[in-house]
Amino acid sequence: MSIAATLAAHRNKTEKTPKKQPPPTRAGLSTDSSSHSIVAPSPSTSTTTSTSLVAPPRPPSIAQSHSVSNNFPQTPTTGRTKPSIASQSTSTASLPIYEDTVVSDATGSQINACVYNSSGEYILAGGVDRTVRLWNPETRFCIKTYEAHGWEVLDLAVSPENGKFASCGGDKSVFLWDVLTGMTIRRFSGHTQRVNAVDFNEEGTVLASGSYDTTIRLWDCRSQLRAPIQVLEEPKDSVTSIHIQGSDLLAGCVDGSIRIYDIRMGSLIADQIFEPITSVTFSKDGNCVLASSLDDTVRLMDRANGGMLNAYKGHKNSQYKIRSCLSNSDAHVISGSEDGKIYIWDLMEGEVVHQLEGHSKIVSSIAYHPTEDRMCSASVDGSIKTWTSRQPNPT
Repeated sequence: MSIAATLAAHRNKTEKTPKKQPPPTRAGLSTDSSSHSIVAPSPSTSTTTSTSLVAPPRPPSIAQSHSVSNNFPQTPTTGRTKPSIASQSTSTASLPIYEDTVVSDATGSQINACVYNSSGEYILAGGVDRTVRLWNPETRFCIKTYEAHGWEVLDLAVSPENGKFASCGGDKSVFLWDVLTGMTIRRFSGHTQRVNAVDFNEEGTVLASGSYDTTIRLWDCRSQLRAPIQVLEEPKDSVTSIHIQGSDLLAGCVDGSIRIYDIRMGSLIADQIFEPITSVTFSKDGNCVLASSLDDTVRLMDRANGGMLNAYKGHKNSQYKIRSCLSNSDAHVISGSEDGKIYIWDLMEGEVVHQLEGHSKIVSSIAYHPTEDRMCSASVDGSIKTWTSRQPNPT
């Protein structure tokens, strides 16, 4: 059963058996803006003036690069894992709410993005020090440091077979890396402003990048040609987040639009929530879109009709790009916050079930483990932490 159908069934049930705090029953794309405090530019603002949406401002000095390690363990080759569709259980027993490992201590060098590799054994993180680092979360060992960017790193994506990853940043470039050697396979250039987001297709053959120049570019990872194979220019404002699932490319923009492109057919579906969007992702079943925006709200949208299925509030997100995600079962919504906490909501009820005290500053990125009930979080304070569903033994 899809998320939309699950929510509909759940609401029908709650109407027959009222609860003290019924879940939101909003529909459509409209939202109450009376209490919104948006510091982002309006959709009519030029793209050159909206740079505050990508990441918090960089500190005055950039941290020194770490030395590169040559000891990289071989990782198994696996495809992209597809967890089960929309669990109807609202149990929180399996949620990763216990701090497991402090992968990287706060160093003062803010981190903008963290992702697991496809098998979930390692974590990649990038930030304002212009490097990407590969971490073993179990040992807290930095396996390798990747250096090529001339400006801060804003997003990362790992290819399905784990052998390559992509990074993008403020230098208007997209780099394709070889994980083992640490060398750049290719540098894709063509964007005229900073590049905010990257993602691979499920075969790892196509790489997409979204930029403040309002374009989305598709690159062929197998060809030696450096020109994009396709340029999507329908967005009217900065592209802040992208996610590819199957042949569908999902994009969120500063003008509040959510666009879904069929990258094989070139067709487009567009919805509008009228708030600057900082993070978008498909649900695992592909029927819904989770979107974070700069009005302290995460929304679950029905892909079929553009209606809002639920809204999740309680966290703080009015100024900076913060990535949200769904748990592997699609039963919970998870997001960082500008108050340094991690918030977890029940997808159906729309209520906060956990607030995790994880970091001292803005939690910029959340990534869920591809196969287990684990997650990692990264912060502007320079720290990376992992979280597990297993309660630690008392000492």
